[in-house]
Amino acid sequence: VPHLRDERQNVYLSPKTLRMLVIFTMADVADQYFGWQDELFGGLEKSNSMLLPGADDLNQHNSQALWPGSSRPGLWMSYVSELGQVARTFEENGTGSEVDDNKFLPPVFNYCTYQLSRQDEAKAIDLYWSVVMGSDNDYDTISSEYAIEKLEEATMLNPWFFECHVMLSQKYLHLNDNKKALQAAQRALDLQAMWATSYDKRMSFPAWVAWTRVLHQRATNQEGWPRNSWEVNNFGMVIPNE
Repeated sequence: VPHLRDERQNVYLSPKTLRMLVIFTMADVADQYFGWQDELFGGLEKSNSMLLPGADDLNQHNSQALWPGSSRPGLWMSYVSELGQVARTFEENGTGSEVDDNKFLPPVFNYCTYQLSRQDEAKAIDLYWSVVMGSDNDYDTISSEYAIEKLEEATMLNPWFFECHVMLSQKYLHLNDNKKALQAAQRALDLQAMWATSYDKRMSFPAWVAWTRVLHQRATNQEGWPRNSWEVNNFGMVIPNE
């Protein structure tokens, strides 16, 4: 690979080191990137990206984008899935074959065997955000059935972000469908264990995990959803001797 400070020099790295660097980059992007970078580098058109090689058009930069913006999920997961495909290609011990031992690869995207398209990711974000933000910014106008329809469509397009399953679990609990709520919460927990970071960064990753565990417990106990908002506000409260 070219030297960062002197392109006339080449630096030779082993396949193992290259794979580790690619996986490190996957983790770094997942942890750091969110919607503000899309605004910063793509402006209002969202057609530019700091992640896509050769696609950085200075004319589309919006250097005055206010941080942190709306903290909408960033368009980065498809790029990370592509890096996962690259990580699989590095030879192990000079065998000349792709890595076929999952212990060398992160578990995301079914151990880097699935590639998410940028178009599907963008559409999934739009669907998810339309539910999270509400219709015309008025959440009361969105029925549970409508929200579930949009969220399920989002999970079909991009099944790899846990936040959508967290929302689905809540909506199923609203309808007292504990079975589906439990399935959604369990899928969210599984994805959280894979990523160890969040896609929707409005809340911290530990907060997402804690909330998902509460949903999982309520669905397991077939408690449905409270009608008293004080009970919702006090989810997770530890009561002595209980």
